[in-house]
Amino acid sequence: MKTILIKNGYVVTVNGKREIHDGGAVAIRGKTISGVYAAADTPRDADFNEVIDAKGCLVIPGLINLHQHHWYAMFKGIADGLLLEDWISDLVFPLVSNLSDGAMRLASYQCGIEMLATGTTTSFNHSVSVTTAETVKAIVEPQAELGIRQVFGKELRCRNARFLNHPLTLDESLAAVEEDIRNWDGKADGLIRMGMVIEANAHWTSSGMSTEELIIRGTELARKLGVKISSHIAGGTFSVEKGFLKHLRETGRTDVRYLMQLGVLDHQWMLIHGIHCTELDLEHMAHVGAGLVYTPTSEAVRGGGIAPAANALRAGVATALGTDGAMVDYTNDMLEQVKACVLFQHQRHLDPTRMSFERGIEMATINGAEVLGLADELGSLEAGKLADIAIFDMRAPHVGSLQRPLSAFVGAGKGSDARFVIVNGDVVYRHGEFTKFKDRERVLQEVETLAASVIDKAGLRHRRDVSWEQKCPPLAWSGRGGSRRHP
Repeated sequence: MKTILIKNGYVVTVNGKREIHDGGAVAIRGKTISGVYAAADTPRDADFNEVIDAKGCLVIPGLINLHQHHWYAMFKGIADGLLLEDWISDLVFPLVSNLSDGAMRLASYQCGIEMLATGTTTSFNHSVSVTTAETVKAIVEPQAELGIRQVFGKELRCRNARFLNHPLTLDESLAAVEEDIRNWDGKADGLIRMGMVIEANAHWTSSGMSTEELIIRGTELARKLGVKISSHIAGGTFSVEKGFLKHLRETGRTDVRYLMQLGVLDHQWMLIHGIHCTELDLEHMAHVGAGLVYTPTSEAVRGGGIAPAANALRAGVATALGTDGAMVDYTNDMLEQVKACVLFQHQRHLDPTRMSFERGIEMATINGAEVLGLADELGSLEAGKLADIAIFDMRAPHVGSLQRPLSAFVGAGKGSDARFVIVNGDVVYRHGEFTKFKDRERVLQEVETLAASVIDKAGLRHRRDVSWEQKCPPLAWSGRGGSRRHP
């Protein structure tokens, strides 16, 4: 059985006591952590097959990205300047209709590569497209091959009077979802887990793409199978013509209140974004044990607002973090989300004490595991838990002096400072190289070529070819002081 010793690191356990060991060690045996040690108690090198010297490095539980859409990784850079509602109608729908299973597979490699290289070891992949059994296979296999842990949220949709293009009835869709979950949950040595996506927000229900019967029966199936449900919730702009506010004005109910009225909201639900959740919504969520997933940079880039993450935590809601997807704000870096979470919550409340860097790290590790229902397995460095670990170099020039190492690194470091990433006890990323996958450059080249083709087919070339002048017209004072555009 393989054994690994990580020593001399700044070990942030995120365990129940929130212990930190400067110069500490973590021992791995097989797939699990066998011990976590203070510097003075570090085991002998000779007792291990491999020793990683983590001097000058932060050693933390692998980051948990609880909301992302893998195929968005193909289309970075084309979403500038769009409100959420227009982004969905003008980009998502045209692009997804032109994606083959081969494209889904290629995008899954690319997304997994980006996440592993920035310290993420687990993600929840929220499906926003119609997937067949072959599509699911194309999505989950590549990331398992890379060695990253993925929970795939299989979408529940069906044909109805207002959504005539879906190939399956509700009964057929429920059967297909159950089959996919039973086929894949726990496969690849536990790297593949399954969940469900049941959209229950204003956009989906008002469009007819989701119905009360679908939500109720889907929840019953999720409870039967013991899987988590992911749903976008209370998101979008405050436009009175479209989206959340329009639906709120017409119905008088929030998205959370709608789920409460249906009697379905419970601990199996992960509610995504929650930008416009009210304090009463948060109380409802805390009462039934529903989780909230905050995606700070995604919400900011669309001009959607700042979700009440700090208030959710204060209300007793298990609150975690996600990236949303690289077609939204162009990154899958979870460390960026941690920093943005802290900064944006301070800005929302005009209070620099509302969200500490330590709390942000909790949201990206143990809170994510709690929301997933996997806190007994993931989210902290403790003996008996799965060995999912990220090791970051804290001595890069952009980090600088480490007076308080955790705050200094989270504030100044980057996901690309990852030096080692371990999943299930395997070193899957080492000094810029993927140990289980050698075709990174080929994947990137194929993604760029295929993405350009899909953009053209979707009639979106104008989004790719827009000029600087079109995006940024000259200002009235351009040309003064010797500069054509800026002083």
